[in-house]
Amino acid sequence: MSKQTPTAEDVEEVLLSSRYGELDEIKEFADKFGVEPLAEAKDERGNTVLHMCCGNGHVDVLNYLIPLLPKELLSRKNEAGSPPLHWAVSNNHVACVKALVEIPEEQGGGLPLLKQTNANKRDAFTESIFAGEGKEEVSGWIEGYLYKVEGGDDEEEQAPKDASVEEGEGEIQVIEGDDLVKEEAEKVDELAEKTESVQIKE
Repeated sequence: MSKQTPTAEDVEEVLLSSRYGELDEIKEFADKFGVEPLAEAKDERGNTVLHMCCGNGHVDVLNYLIPLLPKELLSRKNEAGSPPLHWAVSNNHVACVKALVEIPEEQGGGLPLLKQTNANKRDAFTESIFAGEGKEEVSGWIEGYLYKVEGGDDEEEQAPKDASVEEGEGEIQVIEGDDLVKEEAEKVDELAEKTESVQIKE
């Protein structure tokens, strides 16, 4: 018996269910229409069911979807150039970040997923620096994962080559393409040079 074809309204409903964490409704959609329409579902901005559940922290929905959906969907970007992982990172949903990254590489997860960049050329760790309240937890987890996988000698390589790295209060801030920071750094260098030429009389 062939599955029914979902209407545009059905697709919209399953995307909303993914957004609001309504797992039973998502299961009903999959049972009624099959996995393929679930994988193909996206809104007018190109957001998939994975974007919706990751952006809103519904790890139970994510764990249900991961075995069902093709691995390519894990890294699929929306029209703004962001994959689902970046939505989880930017909203500080650590459980979703873990669920995605801890998927084996051959199944679409792991380090390649973590290193994928968005439209702003930021990988997941760099994106976490720009996240709002609670970013320390997600940044810390990603940094710990990178340390475990890549080793402690490659810390500087985690930041993009064209990014500025600053040491702040217990955290490393990566600021990419920030002209203001470069300008301030130049001012500090000029001040340092002037200070070196000043002789202090005892």
